[in-house]
Amino acid sequence: MLVLTRKPNESIVIDGVITVTVLDVAKNGTVRLGITAPRHHQVYRQELFLEIQAENRTASTTPADAAQMLGRLFPPTPTDPPTHPPTDS
Repeated sequence: MLVLTRKPNESIVIDGVITVTVLDVAKNGTVRLGITAPRHHQVYRQELFLEIQAENRTASTTPADAAQMLGRLFPPTPTDPPTHPPTDS
């Protein structure tokens, strides 16, 4: 972790395209930052970013019975090929 000291109205530049400026430091220790970044860079507060990641993980998991649910929603039609090759008996 890089640790820097900045005063109000001083900035740091990240990768030549993102600027973080200290706007204010309140007596209670709260720091207001201004961030200038290209639109294709997404900037989130850490707690919000962690929530988004958790939601994405939940949305990307497949229920164990997903194939059965899809089979009920979209039953095979007589023209569909068999799902398994026939076995010689």
